[in-house]
Amino acid sequence: MRGEGCAKTDRCGCALRVSGLACRYAAAEVFAEASFSLDQGSISFLVGPNGAGKSTLFRCLAGWTRPYAGAVELFGEPFDGSSREQRREIAYVPDVPSFYDDLTTQEHIRFVQQANGGLSADGLADDLMDAFGLSAHRDRYPSAYSRGMRQKLALVIALAAMPRLLLLDEPYGPLDPGAAEVLSSLLDGARSSGAAVLVSCHHGVPNLKPDQLLRLADGSLEVVESDGFADGLSSVGPVSAPLATAPGAPGVSDGVCARRG
Repeated sequence: MRGEGCAKTDRCGCALRVSGLACRYAAAEVFAEASFSLDQGSISFLVGPNGAGKSTLFRCLAGWTRPYAGAVELFGEPFDGSSREQRREIAYVPDVPSFYDDLTTQEHIRFVQQANGGLSADGLADDLMDAFGLSAHRDRYPSAYSRGMRQKLALVIALAAMPRLLLLDEPYGPLDPGAAEVLSSLLDGARSSGAAVLVSCHHGVPNLKPDQLLRLADGSLEVVESDGFADGLSSVGPVSAPLATAPGAPGVSDGVCARRG
């Protein structure tokens, strides 16, 4: 089944609508005709094998990469990443978050708050730091953090912005079990507050049931509907082999996509 429009519920409107999205590297097609939508107040999981194009899809949705074809609408308006006001509605955490070498953790949080017009209160960021066990490390540089701690910091910054659309590329991978439980609780809270959340994942996600499951494999995206996900992933079944790329082509999470015209 293809997702052509947002589900009609009494609490939801359409946060993100994707129509016929395609991306390729030179002659190698990553995916094509990807169509789906995300409701406000919902969580969707994106699954698929390594190399299927999940990170590339996230970059297109966040406005970081221009697709080869297709369209993205954000809250009913065309979106290509060029509008500062629209970008403030989105928080995107890539699979490998990056930070400034000369800013401490606390300085990162303040910098992002100022860059976004002070959209979040210090108290929320402090609460998130406490929840992820980072409060004692706020004066350290992220370069001194472990991979899991850097992931936690990226999540703190994203969640503190209180976005209406939250895009998380493999957020659970580097987290310890306790932090994974914290993240699930926070995402469930974001859903209850009306945010739309898209999470890519390979393994079971603790205590978080998605409203929708998206499967990207072999160059196409399928919207899977099921009443019982059992941690969100058991109904997907085995995934096929990763999409092959042309010799010398960049990995799917790297590089910039070509665009028609």
